[in-house]
Amino acid sequence: MAIEQMKLLSLVGARDKEHDILQELVLCEKVHLDLENADTYGNNYILHEYEAMLPSAGRAQEENQAEIENVCRTSISQLERMAEGLELELNVVVDQIEEYTRPQALSDLKQLEDRLTPSIEAIREKKKQLERTNEVGVILGYIRKKIDFTALRNLSYIQYEIGTMSKDNSLHIKKNYENISALVFRIGEIQDSSEDIYMIFYLKELEEETSRLLKSLNWHKINIESDLEGNLETCKSNNEKKAEILKKQISILEKDLYESKLDMLKRFNKIYTRLQLELRIIELKSQTVVGNNVFILNAWIRSRDYQKLEERIAKVTDKYVMMARKPGDIGEEIMPPTLLRNNWFTKPFELIVKLYGLPSYHEIDPTPFLAITFCLMFGIMFGDIGQGFIYFLAGVGIAKKIPAAAGILKRLGISSMIFGVVYGSIFGLEDVEWLKNIALVHGGPLNTNNIMPILIAGVAFGVAVLTISFILGIINALRRHDIEGAFFGKNGVAGYLFFIGLISTVLSIMSVIPVPIILPIACMIMMLVIMVFKEPITHLIEGVRPLISGDKGSYYIESGFEGVETILSTLSNSISFIRVGAFALNHAGLFMAFKVMAEMVPSGIPEFIILVLGNVLILVLEGLVVFIQGLRLQYYEMFSKYFGGDGVAYEPLKITK
Repeated sequence: MAIEQMKLLSLVGARDKEHDILQELVLCEKVHLDLENADTYGNNYILHEYEAMLPSAGRAQEENQAEIENVCRTSISQLERMAEGLELELNVVVDQIEEYTRPQALSDLKQLEDRLTPSIEAIREKKKQLERTNEVGVILGYIRKKIDFTALRNLSYIQYEIGTMSKDNSLHIKKNYENISALVFRIGEIQDSSEDIYMIFYLKELEEETSRLLKSLNWHKINIESDLEGNLETCKSNNEKKAEILKKQISILEKDLYESKLDMLKRFNKIYTRLQLELRIIELKSQTVVGNNVFILNAWIRSRDYQKLEERIAKVTDKYVMMARKPGDIGEEIMPPTLLRNNWFTKPFELIVKLYGLPSYHEIDPTPFLAITFCLMFGIMFGDIGQGFIYFLAGVGIAKKIPAAAGILKRLGISSMIFGVVYGSIFGLEDVEWLKNIALVHGGPLNTNNIMPILIAGVAFGVAVLTISFILGIINALRRHDIEGAFFGKNGVAGYLFFIGLISTVLSIMSVIPVPIILPIACMIMMLVIMVFKEPITHLIEGVRPLISGDKGSYYIESGFEGVETILSTLSNSISFIRVGAFALNHAGLFMAFKVMAEMVPSGIPEFIILVLGNVLILVLEGLVVFIQGLRLQYYEMFSKYFGGDGVAYEPLKITK
């Protein structure tokens, strides 16, 4: 349960082996490129050092990368078009791709294209004809008038059109018939539409005038096939026969192609993978530092993957040098990428952490702490055996579709069930006999003897988790070598002692601890002064001059406001966790309201329905509110103490981005 340890890989290789080496880097899917800091890695010095040590065998002819890229992209487009025609879904498959070269892929593509393209184009054309025939069949089905299409086609001086027009525009035509140079007939009605089908007749010499008229009426012409013969029923029958013939023709063509569809898909994927890999290698070549004989590439790699990568590269060439440096050997200004590594219980909660931000490489991974405290918070606020079991089942139900969310839901459900046993509650009922014997909170949370202890327990829980949050924040600050933040900042030792002083003051006022109230107040004042003067104190310890950087007046004003903000935030932090106990009471109280309503109706089905609806409402609405409140406490009260969330995600090289 930590952040993966990284090493900075500096790979030097002979230029004549550049393609093979870069191919291994992509296929291993273990390296994260770092191009922004390339200038700080001493590449020029390394380049000069290894020019003589790794002489290149040279190439007969330097390959034109732009030309190769264009060929690969064009070939991928051709392959995708063919796959679409065959209804195949292309995927990257890296098995045995290393021995499969670009020329072989292009040659195989040419063979496939020569063999399949005629059939694919024929199928595509037949499908277009079938689609058009089906559209004509639908239109013919809407027509309600008797029409003889043969007679219409034989008209000499009159032209006609069939199309659709809105009912409003048809009314406009009726009002202005004397000014229209055409005959308009309504011949059909389109279901679930505001438009009807019309037939318009006009003289051929008035075609231009009629066209302008129809355009003004938003006329949508329907292109009826010219080979329609006879009356409407005959046309429908012939159109159906035509559709059946096209379907048979398509089936015959597809049968010839699909007899070996699985083998064909493998060939398509193999070619597709090789061409995509070539594009990735070309992209990498543009990002390497190149000398006369060698090239250099910098990348981050997990420490445990370094040896495996070297073994892969050693299989393709011995003309390389690999060097690895730890992050501490490079400098603090360079930040390695972050890859979280958590166990089965805490891993789903990485989703919640990433919604806030990714921890930087030198930070403590907050996922384990969040997983434990979030489950405890949710269980305390939403403790019920039955309702928790429903959440668990919901998590099981969505496990395949949304694994991370399902994992969180199952764990929160289990936590709710555990605290349901503590409260003696199952589907809101707290009078079940067998639960009374094992419940720790007798009589339920709303028992007058339990209300104050539950609220105090919520505050005590808050003090505990905030204490751990302060400790984590101090550790993270020390990892950053931030002495000021670790010891004198509001989230450091001084801030924590101020927080403890505030809690002790309240406990002293309530006579819970036998400590004179002046002592915690004095501690708070002292810590506040230290936080205001944190910069000069730090500079004094470190021997840095001047003690205050910049304008002193601005510093004191800013520090003063920060002191006020510290007081307010500490008060807010202390009070916020009361809501943990308050929501536990609210959860019990909300169901009690439904229980009272159920008792007011006749027993039996009405009572049962009210209790079920109450549980549904609590599961959906209150469960969501409790989840959001848990997130708020994590993000605003706890993460603000120790988590920066400004890490860079570890994104290893792959064939496709």
